[in-house]
Amino acid sequence: MNTIKILLISISIFIFNANANEAVNYPKPQSPDELHSLFAQYFQGKNLEGLKTLFAKNAKYILDVEGNTAIGQDEIAKALKPYLSFDSEMLTLSKSIHINGNIALIRSDWKVANSKISGTALEVMQYQNGGWVYIIDNPNGY
Repeated sequence: MNTIKILLISISIFIFNANANEAVNYPKPQSPDELHSLFAQYFQGKNLEGLKTLFAKNAKYILDVEGNTAIGQDEIAKALKPYLSFDSEMLTLSKSIHINGNIALIRSDWKVANSKISGTALEVMQYQNGGWVYIIDNPNGY
C-alpha cells in the first residue's frame, strides 16, 4: 500500500512540474494591425513576456534621438518595463501600412491613455514563423 502511495505522489509531482514548466502559447499576429492590438492587450495586462513575443529575436528598438538602441527581446523588454507602471491602456492608430511580401513599413500614432505620453512611431515588421513581429520599432519616429 505504501508503494502505491509513493507512486501516486511521484506521478502527481511529475505532472505538476511538467505543467508548471509548460510555455505559454502566445498568438501570432496575422496582420500589422493585429500586432498593434496584441501590444495594447499585453501593455494593459502588464504582460512583459507577451510583449517580448511581438519582437523578432534580434529586433532593434530605437531609444532616443541620438540613435541609441535596445537590441533583442530581453533588452527591449527592459526598455518597455517602465511604461508598464501606468494603470492605463495603450491606444494605437495605424496611419499607413505598406506591405511588400513578408515586410511591412508602418507609421502609427500611439498614446498612453490618461497621460501626456504619446508619439508617432515608424515601424518595420516582418512575417516570420507564422506571424508578424517588429524587426525595427522607432516609437517616437526619430
